[in-house]
Amino acid sequence: MVTIRILSINYDKCKPDLCGYACLKYCPLVIKGQKNVITIRKGTGKPIINNNTCLMAKKGTCGVCINKCFPRALSVTNLPSIETAGLLVHSYDENGFRFFGVPQIHSGKVIGLLGVNGIGKSTILDILAGMRPNGGDHQESEKGYEHFLSQLKISSFRQFLAEVDANALKVAHKPQIFTHLTEISDSVSDILSQSENQGYYSLTEVIELMEFTPILNRIPKELSGGELQRLAIGKALLQNADVYLIDEPCTFLDFRQRIKMAKIFHQLASAGKTIFIAEHDIAILDFQSDLIYLFYGEPHKFGVISTLAYSTKKGINNFLLGRLKDENVRIRGKRIQFTRVVKERDWEGRPGVEFPAFQKQVGSFNLTVDKGMNYFGEILCILGENGLGKTTFARHLTQSLKSVTVSFKPQFLHRKFTGTVREFLTQYTNLFIGSRAFSIYILKPFSISHLLDKPIRALSGGELQRCFLAGCLGKKADLYIIDEGSAFLDVEERLKATRVIRHIVSKNNAACIAIEHDIQIADALADRIMLFEGTPGSIGRTVGPLTKKAALNRFLKEIDVTFRRDPETGRARLNKLGSRLDRDQRKNDAYYHDF
Repeated sequence: MVTIRILSINYDKCKPDLCGYACLKYCPLVIKGQKNVITIRKGTGKPIINNNTCLMAKKGTCGVCINKCFPRALSVTNLPSIETAGLLVHSYDENGFRFFGVPQIHSGKVIGLLGVNGIGKSTILDILAGMRPNGGDHQESEKGYEHFLSQLKISSFRQFLAEVDANALKVAHKPQIFTHLTEISDSVSDILSQSENQGYYSLTEVIELMEFTPILNRIPKELSGGELQRLAIGKALLQNADVYLIDEPCTFLDFRQRIKMAKIFHQLASAGKTIFIAEHDIAILDFQSDLIYLFYGEPHKFGVISTLAYSTKKGINNFLLGRLKDENVRIRGKRIQFTRVVKERDWEGRPGVEFPAFQKQVGSFNLTVDKGMNYFGEILCILGENGLGKTTFARHLTQSLKSVTVSFKPQFLHRKFTGTVREFLTQYTNLFIGSRAFSIYILKPFSISHLLDKPIRALSGGELQRCFLAGCLGKKADLYIIDEGSAFLDVEERLKATRVIRHIVSKNNAACIAIEHDIQIADALADRIMLFEGTPGSIGRTVGPLTKKAALNRFLKEIDVTFRRDPETGRARLNKLGSRLDRDQRKNDAYYHDF
């Protein structure tokens, strides 16, 4: 089997003004006078290395440019063969990301897409939405498309592309990033009216399902993140489409809203529609999907979609275990195992951070908080719908607790800081971030060492979240308050963040309050839980802190879903509505079932 290699360039690390184009200067082929081996991109001034002539890419020899590149921007990537990964579908650049394989089109099913960030989920959704794949030929994309079609063996995907080209199949696409909506000056009511296209749901039904009534007269710029997310989904639901492509619908939504979206997608599937959903909340992905495709590879270098569509249990467990046994492929060196808390700890009598009872009025919203204690060494998770005062509570503690030091990670992340990640972390933590301890406990677990010289304003959502978490946890504090720390992170990053939080809290003997909407992460992270109940936007009140079992049982009963733990991986699983396990747990009033 022939090994296919490409030379990849991390353009975030590439600094020609510092290295003086060392790759160009020391390349033996360039020194001999060979043309078109390394060219300089106009505009950016950064190199492009021709993989058809590069000795490292062709033969696996040389490697001079890799060794001479002191910013470590160059690396060689062994691509999977067609026998292993399937057809090369699309590439973005000579030294950029490549994607392999296509899914089957399953009519009347909710198809989940699971994989880390930068692995190709949005790429395949863009292709399904109408972007023409170039078959790996980014220079002559039309020629590459024809070659791709000639090699394509999956008939359902070939037929899908033909029907989309002929406008015989209608596709509705909710993209991952929807900030473009804030540039629209029309009201929510006008936007929805303009989007209506005789879809499965009428305008009146979408307004009711998506809870738009209170915000109909507002413009997108005035909406919260969750309201913008619902508007983006609502626009897609109003389309008269045969296929719905939904990219990360859970971001900014609370748990109740996530369950509601899952039920809506199932209704569409039962009407014969095909729904593809990319999602990082694996509890919700498990609950809402009929089948799951897995994505693996090297982020930002190449991605592969699994040949088979798996059942939800088998697919997610295979992803966590790190191997696709049916395809004889290992996708990760280590398995991901969730910690199972068998026995509740007794916290009584331990020291901690006490917060007093208080009431707070914000406009027409009233929040009532009971007296409570967050013990040192304990992680207190907060669950509840949006609009019940969780962030208000966190900000109040940050400002009012004077006897302890508080480190706060806000819900909404901003890019106002004008410096680099290195400068941001130094200012945020007031520490020397070059120390061995900071590298071991913060930089490496959050995978941000390579971002230190990158401007904060140039970071993606996931990178920005990891930097804010690093800044918050890098401080020495008595109380850490983390508001929605899993937003924008993929599955593996969320679990790494969970382990870092628990380690820092234990190491510093600190208390921690974590506001969370991902039930999987809340279950893995929490020692105890405090609930926020009431009427969103009007009245909020706290319940607890309670034991994890008591709190989750009450919370899930209110949402009307049941939960069990997977015996193979220890992960949280939401029972399918009406299943035998769902009926049995409801009968026993055990909405949260642990070992």
